[in-house]
Amino acid sequence: MTALPRQRGGVALAASRFLRAMALILLYYLFQVSVMPHLKVLGVVPNLLMVVIAIMTVSYGKLYAFITGATLGIVLEAMAMTIPLFYVLIYPVLALLCAQVFSDMTDVKREIRRVREAQRQSEAAAEIKAPFKRGKFRFRLRRTSPYDLNAHLRILLNALMLVGLYEGVMLIYIALVGIPVGAGHFLRVFYTLAYTALCCVTMFPARAFLGLYRRPRRFAAPGSDAEIGTGREALRQMALVPDEAPEPPQTRRFGFPHRKPKDRPAPPPDPIQTAAPESDGKEENAP
Repeated sequence: MTALPRQRGGVALAASRFLRAMALILLYYLFQVSVMPHLKVLGVVPNLLMVVIAIMTVSYGKLYAFITGATLGIVLEAMAMTIPLFYVLIYPVLALLCAQVFSDMTDVKREIRRVREAQRQSEAAAEIKAPFKRGKFRFRLRRTSPYDLNAHLRILLNALMLVGLYEGVMLIYIALVGIPVGAGHFLRVFYTLAYTALCCVTMFPARAFLGLYRRPRRFAAPGSDAEIGTGREALRQMALVPDEAPEPPQTRRFGFPHRKPKDRPAPPPDPIQTAAPESDGKEENAP
């Protein structure tokens, strides 16, 4: 009987998440095509579509990154008259490519990194170095930490990487067409990256709309206007386990336990004395 409500709750949660994601994608698209052309700075327009792809990648994972990229690609392909199937291919491919780097790690990958980190720490502790040996400087481009970066920082880096790859593809296309690529094109790409990074501030209301900023629940006491918060202190007070467990009784490790004299049981009666009555030493003469 309990499996059915859980299943219904899971379906409702997934449907709510999908509808919120679609509404956010539509909102960002409308802002990109209707508002941003009037907010040009140095002749460039930020790419809000890459921002929403980055938000979905970090917030909901690789599946929603692909869904967002495919949806935006289909809409742009239907609205813009450019190279056939260009947007349908470029947006999902870039979204999936960056999702491999900036999405949350899987549980298997996280455990593997934890094991490797423990191995490195044990090897470093067991390594014997000479007193005058010069240490080696190691620069690792690949992250080995089992913990994810901050979500907001990952959204910013993901959006910048998406815009950089997209602008790089456009520069390659311009070069293939025959237009000479100069310093002005690269300066324009730099302005676009900076303006897009500034527009990443919209990640905070977007993530709040997606319900990713959870607030502590409050329960009102019956018959009163006071509210009881479920903070850490309240949960500690409501816990059944005491904060300080009683110390175990100290016992001797070697030796036998000694009983008190009053606790010693009385000795059992003598069976010989109970079976034969005591005699006064005189023998009775037979007649």
